[in-house]
Amino acid sequence: ARSLARACAHVREPRSTRVSAAMQPFDGTQAPVGKQRGGGAGGGGGAAGKGCSTWTWRGLAAMVTLAALCAVNFVVQHQLMRSRGEASLRSEAGASHWLARSAVPKSREEDRADALAGGGPLNTRRIELAQWVADVATVQEVVALQVLRDWLEKSRGNMVQVTHAVEKDATGFGWVSCGSEGELCSCKSKEVRFGDAEADAWVNAERWEPSSRCVASSFKNQDPSPGKVKSCQCHSTIAFCKDGRPVDLARCSGNGEETCRAGCDRNFGLQKAFADQSSSRPSEPRSQLCVGERTFELLWTCNRKRSRVPLGSHPHQEAQEVLDRSMAQLCADPSLDGQLSVFLDCEFLENYLRWTSDGSEWLEEAYVTYVGGSKDSKYEWQATNLVRSISLFSTRPVVVMVFGDEFVPPLSWRELPNVLVYRMLPITPRVSFNFNKIRAMIGARAVVGIQLDTDQIIAPGMDSVFNGTRREITDRYPWPMLPVHWMSRDRYPGNGYEAYVFDLYKEKHTMRWNHAHPTWTFWAVAFLCDLLLERYMGRSGSGQAIKAWKLQDVSRGGLMSILRAGGTSQESRAGNYQGWMIEDEDMLNVNLWRDGAAKAWCKFDLEPSLFLTRPFLQKNMYFDPQWYPDGVPLVFFSSHNTKNFESTDWLLTLLTQCTE
Repeated sequence: ARSLARACAHVREPRSTRVSAAMQPFDGTQAPVGKQRGGGAGGGGGAAGKGCSTWTWRGLAAMVTLAALCAVNFVVQHQLMRSRGEASLRSEAGASHWLARSAVPKSREEDRADALAGGGPLNTRRIELAQWVADVATVQEVVALQVLRDWLEKSRGNMVQVTHAVEKDATGFGWVSCGSEGELCSCKSKEVRFGDAEADAWVNAERWEPSSRCVASSFKNQDPSPGKVKSCQCHSTIAFCKDGRPVDLARCSGNGEETCRAGCDRNFGLQKAFADQSSSRPSEPRSQLCVGERTFELLWTCNRKRSRVPLGSHPHQEAQEVLDRSMAQLCADPSLDGQLSVFLDCEFLENYLRWTSDGSEWLEEAYVTYVGGSKDSKYEWQATNLVRSISLFSTRPVVVMVFGDEFVPPLSWRELPNVLVYRMLPITPRVSFNFNKIRAMIGARAVVGIQLDTDQIIAPGMDSVFNGTRREITDRYPWPMLPVHWMSRDRYPGNGYEAYVFDLYKEKHTMRWNHAHPTWTFWAVAFLCDLLLERYMGRSGSGQAIKAWKLQDVSRGGLMSILRAGGTSQESRAGNYQGWMIEDEDMLNVNLWRDGAAKAWCKFDLEPSLFLTRPFLQKNMYFDPQWYPDGVPLVFFSSHNTKNFESTDWLLTLLTQCTE
């Protein structure tokens, strides 16, 4: 255990002391772009692809081994802890977990500072809980906590249900104290009882005024426990708004621990908010955002006067111009009214003001995900693991784009300072929900963005992809970039993925099939708007043509010159529905092929199991004879297919334990 811990400690050493020349492609100076045959990497991608291969197969080899040892160390420590107890573990393992730390014990203030620097509120919570147990908790509270720990140990794979059960019992609903004998008892439910809690002897009031005195005369002079000091309890079955009316708890996070704007909004509804706020009046000043009981605040819409655009000569004006020109056709179609309108969920106003400025409310760099569905759904728990991973391993914000007003962001998200929740209206009928991914990318107002699905988490290093994205996607290469997929879908001899062959597009494929986890800069918004418009037109089967930008002409003068030329730089494109329009991934690949795009990222969205089997992977993982005969370059920056909450929670814990 001691030797394994030293390996884990080595992983935690300052990165500057262990990054070799072979690892430099990921310091922001060189892109982890996949090196392909056939279509090529394009736009200087060949050299970057070579660098990525060097990272993957040479420089990464040592780190792979160390990370695997770290994973084994984590398992060994866990087993020792269970069998011998924590004190024995520290003795046997030579305080292995602490080897990366200074030999001088740190103060609690230093520990808290470390937690905030790496993981923020999540690590702080772990430290503060340990301090509470050590310094404050009573004997019985420690016993109760042990019972909860035993419950969790026996409920592996069922932690979500345990959490729900605890939260439900901890809401304060039921009988709660409202005053001692002789005091005033304020009880909005008007259900009050008087008596002795120790003896569990009570009498109930037949009628209770909102604020009456806790005395026997209020209960027809009945005394359930003569000679003892008694108290009053109020039966609280529901929370109340400031106006005295009950909260609609279905719209609020948790089980009613606190009121929320949506639960008290008497004009609730995203469609109503759109109708009320999309008038021609100017947008609200920042100081007036979310005033009163408003649940949603309109941020951006097709009406420029109602949109929060960068001021004067702010550098984001260029991004705003690209967006305005790219959205023009979408905004001109009355059947798409509201499809590009974006609202702020006012419960996240503080975070929004933290990450935006008076000069511009665009985000310089951001992760973006999208979600919908009902309260407490599996998608909520998937997204929770995602935002937690970003809080642990990133210094960037994450925009969670919620579609519709049914989904309720959990209370735990509000504790994470980098989470912003925006909302958009539901997508039009006969278009897959997953095209909301494209709407979210357009609506997030990110200068540089990384799109993540809710069944993903990030690992240390993912932030470096922002630098690569900014470098690769420019005025002269205005297309999003996707990580290469684990499967090839081309039809050719020797393709081991023949079962997945994609024959719906007969023209040239300029690169291997890519995974729909794109990164982009604002220069790619024109491509995204054209794709979305084409999909919208295909939904009706009318064949209505659209005008698409001639992005292939960017080599002549860049994207901005094309956009400013207007109609003369557009081509007619049939709006007929095609088989490859069924899902976002199909259409992203086809539209990139059609434009001749040829840049793809190394595979940085890996299956969770690969993080635990890194030393044992074949060197030609996911190879195919046409594009990647030597295998696909793998980068351990994020994980995809993290649908199981409990196992993903363990993976996050492992990554946290082995991160500097």
